[in-house]
Amino acid sequence: MRWSLRRFETVTCWSVVAVWAAVWTGAVVTADPLPAADSAVGFLVVPSLLWAAAARMVVRHWWSATGSRLAELDPPGRVLALAVAVLPERRREWGRAMTAELAEVEGESERRRFALSSARAALWPPPAGGRPLTGLVIAAVVAVTAVTGPAVGAAVPGLRVFAATFTGLVGAMVILAVARSRRPRLPLPVPSFLVTGAVAAAIATTVIFLRREPDAAGHLPPGAAVLLATVLAGCLGVAVAAPRRPGTARLASRLGVAAAVVFTAWFLLAIRSDGTRPPLPLVLLLALVLPLAPVAAFVVPAFTAARAGRSFRSGLRAAVWTVAATVPMTYALWLPEALRRHAIDGRLLVGDRAPVGRNLTDALIFCLGVFPVVGLTLAVLGAGLGARAARGRG
Repeated sequence: MRWSLRRFETVTCWSVVAVWAAVWTGAVVTADPLPAADSAVGFLVVPSLLWAAAARMVVRHWWSATGSRLAELDPPGRVLALAVAVLPERRREWGRAMTAELAEVEGESERRRFALSSARAALWPPPAGGRPLTGLVIAAVVAVTAVTGPAVGAAVPGLRVFAATFTGLVGAMVILAVARSRRPRLPLPVPSFLVTGAVAAAIATTVIFLRREPDAAGHLPPGAAVLLATVLAGCLGVAVAAPRRPGTARLASRLGVAAAVVFTAWFLLAIRSDGTRPPLPLVLLLALVLPLAPVAAFVVPAFTAARAGRSFRSGLRAAVWTVAATVPMTYALWLPEALRRHAIDGRLLVGDRAPVGRNLTDALIFCLGVFPVVGLTLAVLGAGLGARAARGRG
């Protein structure tokens, strides 16, 4: 079956809508009490439209850059093209040579074998540091991971799974860096430093929260601990993989981190202004800032980066940086603010009266779920608009 752009768009959009409908149905069925009908329908329709529009935009730009060429290739050509697409810049020339050589291979079985062997060499190249060094690093990572989990679990009950998972994931990134990099790339740029610091702050606030409220460990089950470790390790991975050269990639990282700082400041303002009675001029200002600031924090950097780089990919890079910085910053802010709010009136940050440990669950839901998912959707739309504006200007 030959796939066209329209077919890709249709399948992708309906898949996004179906997934959200399933998630929404499960949330509504398990909610206690049940939400009002109008709000429930609104939460089904509005996100579906936004995510479908963002997915359609991603598919359209992917098709113009890569998809249309893939549709014209046979299966071995597609396998090799996908493998070459993920190669670092320094190995792209080798990938183009393998693609050109595949064009000279005849016979379906021979083409398939050549494509699979080339893809395997592209994805799993020989370690740059040598196999002995890589093996030594792997052994060290395994040993540190095995020790870290029990040690942290003994000091802070409830963090054993998180510590082991986070250490293992960071160790895997170290192994990959040793295997593929020929030399360290230092110093870290400012955006990388800020995101790394935010991840460290998120871990520190979790430790402090659980030390002050040991009963809250029940709100961090193994599945949630693995999720928290995976997301924070992913944010750290984005930070340490930052570009070390000037250009639109550096601009995207700076815009993304600056937007995350703005979003976190908005979040703090929204928390501290809840229940207060400021003077009328400040009320009017807050009425303008509070609804618009979070939207602008995700849309503006992606739009600006896409327009400056004249490509949708530049906008997506800014979107990823915005989300990678927003997650640890808001999470690191949520837990101490939750302790402060609960000590005042016994309420959670979301407004309900419940044990203080529930704040940990709410932080995972909003900081690792709602904020990044909604924010990434808005950022993708901003990247698409920025790329279109750049083409119009050109």
